[in-house]
Amino acid sequence: MANPFSHLEDDKLMELYKNGENMAFEVIYSRHKDRVYSYLYKRFTDLALIEDTFQSIFTKFHKSRHLYSSEHLLIKWIYTICRSELLDAVKKNKVSLVELKEEHIVSTPKENEESINLDKEKSLSIKEREALKLRYFSDEDFAEISRKLETSETNSRKLVSRGLKKLRTKFLRVTND
Repeated sequence: MANPFSHLEDDKLMELYKNGENMAFEVIYSRHKDRVYSYLYKRFTDLALIEDTFQSIFTKFHKSRHLYSSEHLLIKWIYTICRSELLDAVKKNKVSLVELKEEHIVSTPKENEESINLDKEKSLSIKEREALKLRYFSDEDFAEISRKLETSETNSRKLVSRGLKKLRTKFLRVTND
């Protein structure tokens, strides 16, 4: 039997869910569970940790449903919960630190080191180049990058991410040839 609420928009579903209509949650869950799982899968390698975090995200979603405001897109609210639970999971499952000893350090001669000249990377857009320079050469945070590039913080993250992806693709192809 089809869910009678499956045709509704997310904000309408949340209003119903906030007022106790559990079938509205079923639609929300079925629409967004794959995105949430994918978000976690890209960030964790431990499947048990992914499953635990996935469950805690939807538990928190349920417990805080009364806090949702239709001013914001539901998916953004869900991703805010995802990020919060992801950070909590990272804190709880801290990897134990290993003491770094002199014999663990591997050094390479300077002549074997390759450096990337971003100005010569034609695959990068001008903004991607600048974002990468600010992030990795000037050690700027995303808020500062967005201010300097006159864009949003989200877009500055995307510029860095896309630039890195292009460089990885290029250099992995070169090393595999």
